[in-house]
Amino acid sequence: MSFRPASRQVPMSVQIGDQVRKRITSGEWPVGTRLPGEHDLVAAFGASRATVREALRGLVHAGLLEARPGDGTYVRSASELDAALRRQISPRTVDSVFEVREALEIYAARMAAARATDDEIGELAGLLAARDEATDLKTRLERDIRFHDALVAASGNPLLLDVYRGLDRASTYSPGELSERARRRFLVGEWEDEDEHHALMTALQQRNPDAAAEAATRLLQHAREAFVRAENDADTAHPG
Repeated sequence: MSFRPASRQVPMSVQIGDQVRKRITSGEWPVGTRLPGEHDLVAAFGASRATVREALRGLVHAGLLEARPGDGTYVRSASELDAALRRQISPRTVDSVFEVREALEIYAARMAAARATDDEIGELAGLLAARDEATDLKTRLERDIRFHDALVAASGNPLLLDVYRGLDRASTYSPGELSERARRRFLVGEWEDEDEHHALMTALQQRNPDAAAEAATRLLQHAREAFVRAENDADTAHPG
């Protein structure tokens, strides 16, 4: 673990917070990472325990870190923007989340078809194949999220990706208590025709922005409809 020595010209807690923040926003410490222990951070920065604690408290308040008593401190969000968006999201706002996701992802699909590098197209194809091969719901959802994140990243707009990731699909789009069949229908989907993920992938490979946007539109409409069906199943199983 390597950090820059603190300067006396700026409060040490601010410098420590900035260095930890850079580790997070650069992706070096992704969401879920457990930070080094307090003793290690004190030694790395050459600061007091009180100063290190002040720096970490500031990042907890900003929503970047989560302190778990008796366990440690973990990365909660990839950026302050991510943290701010998460605070706005709840089951009551899911319709708004879907609308924002549609606006972002349809635009991203169009841009990715025009801008993505050959390596990015290849990565997307590999992520989609890995998603299709998953046999359990947890793995399939994780791989689906990685595919969509990579799609937005391929738009070439890093700010767009930050906003999109802040929508936190994994927790927001999973209706509460679902039967196994309802959860599978929601997370995996039941396509009457061809899975639109593949139509989207074809459009990207053909560098066709209009076709990519159309496929993304159909895909997201399917996701919204699947959510409504899953919620109805949950309401039927647990009548209010």
